[in-house]
Amino acid sequence: MLTESLKIDIEFVTAQRPLPAGLTLLDVMARLDKVAQSSQTPDRLKHYLERRSYLKALEYLKNPETPHRR
Repeated sequence: MLTESLKIDIEFVTAQRPLPAGLTLLDVMARLDKVAQSSQTPDRLKHYLERRSYLKALEYLKNPETPHRR
């Protein structure tokens, strides 16, 4: 799992970073779905990605020890 590219993809879908020309949100979301389906993805991150809780996923990537918030 490439953490930096995952962070960037989440920033795209949360409008924290503009999409480059030629890239669509559907492309990015498909990549995020693929990460969510990977057996190498930690369970908590998988949970966030599957539920499209992208801001929580981003917080997790910044600090995996951050407590889960509802």
